[in-house]
Amino acid sequence: MITPSFKGKLLVFSVFFLGIASGMLLTNALKLRAGEPKSADRAKADVTKFYDYLALDEAQRVQMKKITDDIRPEINKIFKQIRPQMDQIEALRKESRNQMRSILTDEQKKKYDEFSEAMRNKQKPKRTN
Repeated sequence: MITPSFKGKLLVFSVFFLGIASGMLLTNALKLRAGEPKSADRAKADVTKFYDYLALDEAQRVQMKKITDDIRPEINKIFKQIRPQMDQIEALRKESRNQMRSILTDEQKKKYDEFSEAMRNKQKPKRTN
């Protein structure tokens, strides 16, 4: 019999793992939108790195893959539902940036653009290979 304590731990682990998997999927999707090339190999390498970090044996790796494969259709369904809102958010951000730039002097626009670029670069994940 599965104890309530074990069920709770399993639920917490599942939520944690699904969060990581969802984050990886959304990050990859956003990178694709930004024009970066698709990299299934990089995604597989990231998952392998995560599994190695957890020191999973082969049976655990198979179970983890099954869990993610089983939940992926639901995540994709939700992502399709929120994509229009994400596009609206990006359009609003672009509009607000244009409005902000319209009130700046040429020198201020230059500084604004430099600062914006620095922030974008800072937000990009740093990869060490």
